[in-house]
Amino acid sequence: MDKPGNVYVSVREGDRGVIWKYTPDGTQSFFKDVGQATIYGLAATANGDVYAAMAAPGPERGIYRVDRKGNAARLPGTEGMILPNGLAFDDRGTLYVTESFSMSAAGYGQGGIWRIPPRGAAEIWVRDPLLTGIGLFGNPPMGANGIAYYHGDLFVTNTDKKLVLRIQWRRMAAPGKWKCGSSSKRCRNPHSRAPPFPIMPDGLALDVHGNLYLTILTRNAVVRLMADTREQQSIAVLGSPGPVPSALFDTPASLAFGTGAGEQQNLFVTNLGWMVRFIPAGTWPGAALVKVHAGAPGRPLK
Repeated sequence: MDKPGNVYVSVREGDRGVIWKYTPDGTQSFFKDVGQATIYGLAATANGDVYAAMAAPGPERGIYRVDRKGNAARLPGTEGMILPNGLAFDDRGTLYVTESFSMSAAGYGQGGIWRIPPRGAAEIWVRDPLLTGIGLFGNPPMGANGIAYYHGDLFVTNTDKKLVLRIQWRRMAAPGKWKCGSSSKRCRNPHSRAPPFPIMPDGLALDVHGNLYLTILTRNAVVRLMADTREQQSIAVLGSPGPVPSALFDTPASLAFGTGAGEQQNLFVTNLGWMVRFIPAGTWPGAALVKVHAGAPGRPLK
């Protein structure tokens, strides 16, 4: 989302990573062909620049800044990233990027977070077992994924290990973890139509109160994690027949709060459209951009 309320969505077209733009009235337009790689995460700044995480396969990996005129430039030092994913800015304009999977000699297979100062080159900031995936369904490890910044802390999802991690940015302490799986913190979505696959959190967003909003790929749901109690609340679930609102989710991945007039309390969620791979006989919504009501406004753009 940019400040006027436009939505930017990454799409893979052949071997190209491209970005589409949706105006507040729903008009779709082509925005930018970034290059030969797959775009995972996107982020926008208040001045209208869009940042894209370009990942393997493809030779043009790295983090690209695309200005309002569509000019793209790769940020220095990011060409060594293999699977950059989520992006988040701190209050000083430093960009933090999750790398779900690395192939560097020093951290092969590990997940981590890169740091890119406003006028400097990218550097690996932290690698940790808590940021590393384990590889599910025969896929490469999918560790650190969604990321958000709030009052000096970074919050990160680990998709394979069904974790939400908190990293104290100023103290640079070891990551602390909120684990979905213990009896007190289990991710529960009783109205989901999804099969009994492992819980896999993906995207992450924050409201103005510091509450976290997660997409759960394998539950076709968006869940709110309360900042003060860590209570988990289902915001919307595919096919919900009960009090939880239903939404046309299909392996929801990224999410962002609306910024335009009347949209600040809504979440815009992208569907990967992968459920047909798991249950071919099912009827699924497919790839799409879905809007759901969150009940609170999101954090303003910096």
